[in-house]
Amino acid sequence: MRDFNLDALALLASETSLSSPSNLELSVSEVLPLDQNPAAVYLARLTKNGRRPQKNALDMIARILVGEDANCFSIDWSQVRYQHTAAVRSYLMDRYAPATANRMLSALRGTLEQAWLLGQMSAENYMRAAHVKAVIGETLPAGRALSKDEIAALLQDCINDPRPIGARDAAVIAILYSGGLRRAEVTKLELSDYNQEESMLKVHGKRSKERTVYLVKGAVAALEAWLEIRGDENGPIFVTVNKGNNLVMAKPLKHKVSTTY
Repeated sequence: MRDFNLDALALLASETSLSSPSNLELSVSEVLPLDQNPAAVYLARLTKNGRRPQKNALDMIARILVGEDANCFSIDWSQVRYQHTAAVRSYLMDRYAPATANRMLSALRGTLEQAWLLGQMSAENYMRAAHVKAVIGETLPAGRALSKDEIAALLQDCINDPRPIGARDAAVIAILYSGGLRRAEVTKLELSDYNQEESMLKVHGKRSKERTVYLVKGAVAALEAWLEIRGDENGPIFVTVNKGNNLVMAKPLKHKVSTTY
């Protein structure tokens, strides 16, 4: 008894849309029945929601390998070798985000595995062809960078706020912007980390790493204005301000909590 749905795969095969990227001219052989086609067998083992995007990925890879008239059911996957998969990886890496490229490469590896399991590819050829490294890349953090005008507007709002929280948040924004600190690093700052004479902060980063940050005049002014309110008691530089506008010296500011009340 088969554990995959040939009718679903037949429907997918009839819906193939094509484009025309440059190709590696891998030859095409006689189209195999779906129950012997590595791509069809691979796709049939996926969930319904996962099947279509991976078929689209295999269609794209087929067009890279053969040409614009190809789809994942029309090429002979048993002919794919390492030089082909390496070129596919390079193509995907240049055009897609790392996560997308790796998902598409996963579909390629899965199809090659089925070609081997179906006896159409030797273990050595399969292992070589499937041995392509994942695409590694870095993405920008969530959100967006604020413009200078937006930062200036935020600072002005804090300056116009007569409550202690206004002076505190102005100092936080100024240090974040001018010193390049992370939010967590700002909340870890102790009064002893500030060298007033040198306008310098000792910053405690990840994995117990420390670095020195020199503040510009604007950031120094904002920090000094806050420290006049905070006082010279040892402890965190930035502390919680409660709803009664009182400073809670034993409660440092949390970097995951909004600073407004």
